[in-house]
Amino acid sequence: MEYCSVAYSWIGRGWTQEINWLRIQGEEVAEWKGKYWTDFLNYMAQDRWELVAVAPLGGGEYSISGIVAYFKRPL
Repeated sequence: MEYCSVAYSWIGRGWTQEINWLRIQGEEVAEWKGKYWTDFLNYMAQDRWELVAVAPLGGGEYSISGIVAYFKRPL
């Protein structure tokens, strides 16, 4: 198995799921800014990545609205 982590924050309150920033394995991927999280999930699925877990980002006084997602795929 191969594993991948993705962190993203959404624009505003997140109602539309538009991406503010997205990082794959810690590297920012600017071309996803302003696009939809569902489109990113479809993109990952086309490359055989399976979403296995999500968790909220941030916490405390300086909380960020977003999530970290974990993916896996067979080698």
